Amino acid sequence: MENSIREQKDCLRVQATVCDRQIATEIASDFSIPDYQPEIKRILRVQATVLPADRYIGVGSAEFSGRVDYNILYVGNDGALYSTVQSEPYQFSTPLELTSDFELNEGFVCDVESVCDMAVGRLSAPRKFSVKCRLRSRVRIYGTKCREVSMIGGSPEGLQRLCGTADCARIFCGVGEPFMLGDDVLCDAQAGDLRVIGGEGQVFITEAGAGSGVVNCRGEVALKLLCCHDGEDSTPTPILRRIPFTQSVPVEGVEINCDATAEGVCKDLQMTVEEGRILCEVGVCLTVRAQRNEQVGFVRDLYSTEIESESSYAPCACLHAVKSVNGNFSIGTALSLDEAGIKANAGLVDFSLTPMLTDFEYEHGKYYLSGRARCAAVTAMDGELSVQEFEIPFRYECDAAGDAVVDYNATVSPISCRARMDGERIGVDAELAVSLSTRSECCFHMLSQAKFGECVPRVGAVYTVCYPARDDTLWSVAKRYHRSVDAIAELNSLAGAPAADSAESLAGVKYLLV
Repeated sequence: MENSIREQKDCLRVQATVCDRQIATEIASDFSIPDYQPEIKRILRVQATVLPADRYIGVGSAEFSGRVDYNILYVGNDGALYSTVQSEPYQFSTPLELTSDFELNEGFVCDVESVCDMAVGRLSAPRKFSVKCRLRSRVRIYGTKCREVSMIGGSPEGLQRLCGTADCARIFCGVGEPFMLGDDVLCDAQAGDLRVIGGEGQVFITEAGAGSGVVNCRGEVALKLLCCHDGEDSTPTPILRRIPFTQSVPVEGVEINCDATAEGVCKDLQMTVEEGRILCEVGVCLTVRAQRNEQVGFVRDLYSTEIESESSYAPCACLHAVKSVNGNFSIGTALSLDEAGIKANAGLVDFSLTPMLTDFEYEHGKYYLSGRARCAAVTAMDGELSVQEFEIPFRYECDAAGDAVVDYNATVSPISCRARMDGERIGVDAELAVSLSTRSECCFHMLSQAKFGECVPRVGAVYTVCYPARDDTLWSVAKRYHRSVDAIAELNSLAGAPAADSAESLAGVKYLLV
C-alpha cells in the first residue's frame, strides 16, 4: 500500500517563523549645508527615503543598519526655491530566541520592511537645521524547524509507518547590489539658462519572475526634475522622464516554480546642466521576495508488529504560499481649496504624494489594500512660497486565491502624481505601485510520541478472522492485530488504495483474514 511504510527519518522538516516583530526607531539628525548652497530662509518639505538594511543574525540577536535620505525643499534668502539632500544612518536590533528544534546550520531568511513616518525639519540657523522622523520596521526571520517523533523504549523491529505529506511554504528574500541608470534631458535653449531646483525618482516594477537562483526584474524609474529658468518671473516647472531597466537579483534557493515580487528605491540622484541638456544619473536598490510550496513528509502514525505501543499526536501548523502580485493602480480625486488649506488665487508650484498603507483585508474572494496618501502642495501667492499638507484615501483590490490570509507582505509606493487647480478646487491624479505576497495556514496532525512496552502475545490459531467496523481502515486493523499492512493486503487480495488509512482501503470488505 502506497504511503503506508516508508524508510525515512521520523521527523518533520519545515520552514517556520523564528521572529516576527514590529520595531519603532526614533531618528534625530542635525545637518549643515555647504557654503556654495544658498542659505535657508524657510523649510517647505522634507521627503524621506529608507534604503534597504544590511542584516546580521548572531547568537541571541539580529542587527540591522542602513541609511535614510532626506530630500529637503526650501526657500532661500532671495525668495527662490532650492533643495538639498542629506543622509543619516540608522540601526536597530531585536532579540532572537531560538528553540532547540531549529536547525542552526540551515541558514535563515530575513525579511525587513521599513517605512518612515512623516519627517519634520526645523531651522536652527541659516545653514543649519534638524530633522526628526520615526522609522517603523517589521522584522520577520524564517528558519528550518525539525519536529522529531519521540521514540520511548527504543526502536523495535517490525515498525510500520503511516506517512503523510503537506504543502508548506518556502520563503526567500534578497536585496540586490545597487546599479546605476542614466538619461539625458534636452533643454529649451531659447528660454535662457536652466537651473535644476531638485529631483526625485520612484521605482516601478512591471514584472518579477523567478529563475534558477535569481529573480529577474523589469521596470522603470520615474524621474521628476523641478527646474526653472533664470529670471525673477520664472515659474518652476516639473520635467518627467521614464527610464526602463532590467536587472537580475541573486537569491539562493529560488527556482523557476517560485512566485516572485519586487520593489525598489532610488538613491544618489545626480543632475548636471551641460550644453543645453540635463545629465541625470540615479542609483536603484531592489528588494525581491519569492515563495513556493514544497511537499514535506511527516509520520502520521506508527506501531510495531512485535512490541505493544502507545501513540500520542500533536497538531502542526505551517504557512502555505498563496499568491504574489506586482501591480499598479490610479487614484483621482478633487477637493475644495478650503479642505486642502490652500488660499484662493494661489499658484501651484510643486506637488508630491506619499502613500501610507494602513489596512489589509481578505473578503469575498478579493484582497483589499487601503490607506491614506499624504499630499504636499507647494504654492506661490504674492511672491511668497508656502506648503499645504492634506490627505486623501486610496483603495486597491485584486482577485484573491486560497484560504484566509495569516501572513503577508504588502507595500504601496508612488510612481507619479500631479495636481491641478480648477477654480475653487484642486484635483489630484496619481499612479501607485503595489507589491503583495500572501500566505495562508496549513494545519495537520502528526505523530509526536511512540511509547513501546511488552512483546506482542501470539495466539495459537493459524489465522484470525476480523469483521471490520464501519469506521475501520486497513491501517487501523493492521495496527490492532499487530500485522503489517502489506501482509494483510496480500493475504486478502485487496486492491490498491490511495492510503492505508483511507475509507477506500476496505471498500466492500466484509471480513479479513489477519
